Amino acid sequence: MKSRSVVLALLTVQLLFGTLPIIVKLVLRDLSAPALALIRVSGAAVLFLLLQRLFIHEPVKSKRDYLWFALLGALGVALNQLFYIVSLTMTTATAAQTLVTAGPAITLLMAILLGREQATPSKWLAVALAGSGALVLVGAGLGEGRALGNLMALMNVTSFSTYLVLSRGILHRYNALTVTTWIFLFGALGIAPVGLSAVIHEAPHLSTTTWLLVLYIIVFPSVGAYYLNSWALSRVEASLVSTFVYVQPIITALVALPVLGEHPSPRMIPGALLIFAGVGVAIRAARRKEPHAPTVADQAVVEP
Repeated sequence: MKSRSVVLALLTVQLLFGTLPIIVKLVLRDLSAPALALIRVSGAAVLFLLLQRLFIHEPVKSKRDYLWFALLGALGVALNQLFYIVSLTMTTATAAQTLVTAGPAITLLMAILLGREQATPSKWLAVALAGSGALVLVGAGLGEGRALGNLMALMNVTSFSTYLVLSRGILHRYNALTVTTWIFLFGALGIAPVGLSAVIHEAPHLSTTTWLLVLYIIVFPSVGAYYLNSWALSRVEASLVSTFVYVQPIITALVALPVLGEHPSPRMIPGALLIFAGVGVAIRAARRKEPHAPTVADQAVVEP
């Protein structure tokens, strides 16, 4: 029964993340990217703060930790969200979400470069496969005028992957909800200079439908999906949770076709296959080496 509940939770997470770029594209018809990024992050920060006060109320132990929270907020929230949402104004939802699946392999690369993991032939193979796939996807957008959007989506993944590697230390000292709350608060502060003016000018003119979609983005793909992911990680191996990331671009492609009229480009297929192969090698290497202590790449479940 527990395994069924975990699978249901993980499938729900992929459904929420997989449909997120479609909802974002609908909202971007009435709201600019900086404004949406600020509203999403600020709204999620408020909800995380309420949850943290209700269930944890864990004080910050050192002033230096505030600097870490600020850095992690910049990488894991502010830059991550700006790159992701801006990319959706320049490329298709399917292409952006396919690049998100390169997260575990890119996280592995960042962990090696930052000295947090030891390089091995299988790890370099994983990075090479996924990296080649990402470059193929970026290049595939050249003929369609979407290369910059694909590159922005790749920057989103790289920013979040760096956050994952650097966050491991502070996650050993604080509850995950406390860390998430602080990084979202600092992330909102980081986006404010870019998005505040846009919010002030655009928010009063939004329709009720757009506001409902924005509320959905805050509550479900942001707070809800994060909670379900964390709940699943507390019950099964991180490698299993990471494997479910393959489902996201499939859901995105299936929903984007009738809702947005997007037709996946045949040029995306080789890049997607290379990314999936790279992530598969990374997860397999993590399982084989440390079945009871997953590596950074094994834990890299990227949140769009």
